[in-house]
Amino acid sequence: MTPMAALSGIALKRIVFGTDFSVVAERAATYAKGLALSFSASVDLVHVFDTDVYLDDAEPRLRTLDDRLAVRSEKLEALAKTFAAEGLRTRTELPIVRPSWSGLLKAAETEKADLIVVATRSKAQLKRVFVGSTVEELIRQAPQPVLTVGPHVAAMDGPLEFRRIVYATDFTPEAEKAAQAALLFAGHGDANLYVCHVIPCRENSEDGPAEGDVRENLERLLAASSLGAYGCELEIAYGAPAESILALAEKVKADLIVMGPRKHSFWLTHVQRGVTLEVLAQATCPVLTVH
Repeated sequence: MTPMAALSGIALKRIVFGTDFSVVAERAATYAKGLALSFSASVDLVHVFDTDVYLDDAEPRLRTLDDRLAVRSEKLEALAKTFAAEGLRTRTELPIVRPSWSGLLKAAETEKADLIVVATRSKAQLKRVFVGSTVEELIRQAPQPVLTVGPHVAAMDGPLEFRRIVYATDFTPEAEKAAQAALLFAGHGDANLYVCHVIPCRENSEDGPAEGDVRENLERLLAASSLGAYGCELEIAYGAPAESILALAEKVKADLIVMGPRKHSFWLTHVQRGVTLEVLAQATCPVLTVH
């Protein structure tokens, strides 16, 4: 069974939050906390210790591995206290493993997590989601939906409900799964839901799909799923996928972007060209990826 029980109207029960104790991770923690408060979920706080990676310039001066482990353990317990102060059920994990993303995924699997929350870095640091991990591997490997909080996303406070959600689809099966996640959060927050498809610009416009065909596909998607019953606004954009998704999110003041990236999806297939990573790095709201 897919986590979130196939994402169909099932409330979140357990969240895994991966942290490297950075400033962006502190902001991501506010979203993990806000969702946990909103859904009455428990939170597993995970810091994966890659012994080859240092947290800061001071850490190399620590004499032993045990000293470094003790510092990180203290940081993790301090973070747990901020969650507990909100009345949330938490537990901590500090696995020593490489690659780091595998440690986070193992924790999510063990705890039967419904959602993984992590921070993303600036565009120059896009290879890392949290210390020692790559955003591409995390998205590709996680069976759970992954909520990423980028460097341009402001911290929040209190229970979290998304009010304006952009759901980007390329009509793949992965995108259909993402639609269910969009509905889960939209229904919980009574949100406005914008369903969009981007038609990439080509030198010869005849090579691409016609707008009428795309609109028919969008309407067919709504009719065949619960999206139609919920009520959505359809958006068709032309241009670079990442730029178009970000522009729509800015126009409607979205507080969540939902995507279904996978190897057959145009944005993850061309990850080398920075499409998925561009959205994650530049978005001013969290991005939920589901495959």
